[in-house]
Amino acid sequence: MERTETANPMTSDAMTQRTASLGLRKAPQQARSRARVEAILAAADRLLATEGVEAVTTRRIAADAEVPVGTLYQFFDDKDAVLAAVARHHMERHSAAMRAILHDARGARWFDLVNLVFDRYVELYRQHPGYLAIRAGRYLSRELLQLDEDNNAMVAHQLRRILVAQERLVDSEELAVACRAGVCASEALLQLAFRNAPDGDPVILTEARRIQRLYLADIVADPRHRSPAASIDVQ
Repeated sequence: MERTETANPMTSDAMTQRTASLGLRKAPQQARSRARVEAILAAADRLLATEGVEAVTTRRIAADAEVPVGTLYQFFDDKDAVLAAVARHHMERHSAAMRAILHDARGARWFDLVNLVFDRYVELYRQHPGYLAIRAGRYLSRELLQLDEDNNAMVAHQLRRILVAQERLVDSEELAVACRAGVCASEALLQLAFRNAPDGDPVILTEARRIQRLYLADIVADPRHRSPAASIDVQ
């Protein structure tokens, strides 16, 4: 008699969260189905990395994942849904890693924090070129764009906290905008560095670090931002 796979009730909560996180049409109940979903995502990621967004189709994803194309449509509405799931997966992992960095760097100087964050972005783009292809192609839904904005805002907020606490700067809207601009500008330069170089153009990466450091050093040195009575408690 053929053995039938059964769902593992111990993983039901995690499976529900995973389904919601990836935007799947339905939850894969069996181990084989879950493995197929992961294979589909991995295949899409590989194709994105090697051929770019426009070359990816559902048939090519299914063929590379070695699953019937009908199986892909059991869990994803279309190509866009697969790409969104790939992007969401990378962005959520990146956000979690960034939160850990910011937590560990609470007592760091601002230039150390900047280097840590910069290194994390470089690592993300080097290890996950498929995600970079989605970003470079502006292939993000409103939801994913908001997740990206939230991540940048989180980094900018922590940078502002450090500047106010350690450099005794005035906690102002102008400083908040300056920190946000610095984070966004650095991310744009990183995307430029990886546009035609899988490991990142070393010249552009070096310049990106220098520009970022000089920009923030200029903010710190600007007398308009400085105040000996500045509060160190940033909400």
